[in-house]
Amino acid sequence: MIDAKLIIVFLLSAVPFMIASFWRCKRLRRFYEGMKRSDNFRKFFTLMMLMGMILIQFVDFHASTEIARMIQDSSVTSTEAAKMIAIYAPLMTRPYATLLAAAISLSFFSYRWADYVLTILHDYPKLFLVVAVVSMAIPMVSVRYLIVTEIMYIILIAAYLYPDKNGNQTPRQRLQWPLRNLLGNKRTSTNTSV
Repeated sequence: MIDAKLIIVFLLSAVPFMIASFWRCKRLRRFYEGMKRSDNFRKFFTLMMLMGMILIQFVDFHASTEIARMIQDSSVTSTEAAKMIAIYAPLMTRPYATLLAAAISLSFFSYRWADYVLTILHDYPKLFLVVAVVSMAIPMVSVRYLIVTEIMYIILIAAYLYPDKNGNQTPRQRLQWPLRNLLGNKRTSTNTSV
């Protein structure tokens, strides 16, 4: 499980590059267009996001317990145990971090709440940036809170990809994300006539 945890961390860092390389696929574009029109596509998207969050928590829990057992069961001296803790500290999640990540995931079981959060993060780039900075600052406080950063990272990726319903322009005539320009929505100026 420790290896699976490290693989997930590396895969999460590669997700934006995978999205950019596979974006020209017609199926992904059709799914994105379907999310603009149908709540069923949007529910499926939030369900996939939720399953990803639960999978990360499952792997994190088993990696943490495996490391704790390895340190507790082995007949090593206290200095060797301290070295092992120093090496595996990023993978040993604190219980408060696990509870916080679980609370965030549980809140996304409600489609209305998930839709609201993803839409707000998508429509307000400054708020998106603040959440991204906070999620990057969390591991700087303690590396054992990495699970919260991983959960927030999934939410940010999902919010970036989440379209407005019916392809409407974002509130307050703000600039749209560049992803929409790939789909053929080439509006560069805002409509000032009411």
